[in-house]
Amino acid sequence: MKKLEINITKKDILILFKIYRKTIAYCLIAIVIYSIVDKIANNFATREVIVASKELSSGMVLTNSDLKTSHIPISGIAPNTLQRQEIVGKMLTSNISAGEQITASRLISSNQNDKNQRIVGIRINDSEIASILKPGAIVDVVKLNNSQGIFGGLIAEKVMVVAIAEKKSSFGSNSGLVVLVSTSTNNAMQLAINSGEKLTVLLH
Repeated sequence: MKKLEINITKKDILILFKIYRKTIAYCLIAIVIYSIVDKIANNFATREVIVASKELSSGMVLTNSDLKTSHIPISGIAPNTLQRQEIVGKMLTSNISAGEQITASRLISSNQNDKNQRIVGIRINDSEIASILKPGAIVDVVKLNNSQGIFGGLIAEKVMVVAIAEKKSSFGSNSGLVVLVSTSTNNAMQLAINSGEKLTVLLH
């Protein structure tokens, strides 16, 4: 059996193009219109997202009343948003404004905030060290004896940073950045007792 050969020349292609050019043009226009409509639809399409129902402060353990649902355009949804059941009971690591989306990076998981742990605030005298601290960091808290930064003693070992105040604060004669840490009850008591001292931290 002979093999069937089909020879298509450039002239044949040009003839076919002339015959079907309107159809090709309409198809291309349809593709462009579909792309535009699809993009517009995505910009206006919304999805339910959990947001803060009011202004929430760093260190708060979230409850149902702190949350609400909001319809947000899909293009404006932040990555790593969570469901309500994944948020309730978790602790915030930074302040959140009313209506702001709550993402995984703003929370501490429940296994980092158990019944045997206490949250206590300490004021770090060394603003440079405080500025590089991140939630989740493990630190030792030490007391400074004088303005030269001589260590006066270890107050608490291996405490975990859970939140950092966004602005410097002052109280009495002390000033510095307030840091919330999670630690054992005994450590928390020692930190509270020494809250009026000049403190700094050693990073692990």
